[in-house]
Amino acid sequence: MDYLIIVISVCVIAALLWGIYKYYKSQSVKKSQKKNLQPVKCPVCSSDMYKGENIISKVYRPMKVPDQLMIIMGCPHCYPRCEPGVSRTCPVCHKFVGPDQSLTARLFNKAVGKKHVHVIGCSNCHKPRAD
Repeated sequence: MDYLIIVISVCVIAALLWGIYKYYKSQSVKKSQKKNLQPVKCPVCSSDMYKGENIISKVYRPMKVPDQLMIIMGCPHCYPRCEPGVSRTCPVCHKFVGPDQSLTARLFNKAVGKKHVHVIGCSNCHKPRAD
């Protein structure tokens, strides 16, 4: 009878240790997946932007609408001065975008989740309408 209690105790301890091992192994996989995240690309120069780097832009009011007009100047790699080897091109017309030019975009504010940006064009290919 004593052997049965010992065998059951060993099995329970082994099951607990196996569960702890599986838990920590799944946590380490999640951490490695976070490290392998793809960087965000700048819409103007296509440079990789990592955590802490932001796009320089202006969003026009009102804020409580589903989409807003947005002007994108660039990222720290291409605005206000381009780094060596970086060129500013429009993702719509594929023409050169000068340092004094910008991209026009629509910012879609979602109730849940991330915001979405749709580039309409640059100062060359998208002229604002005069109503």
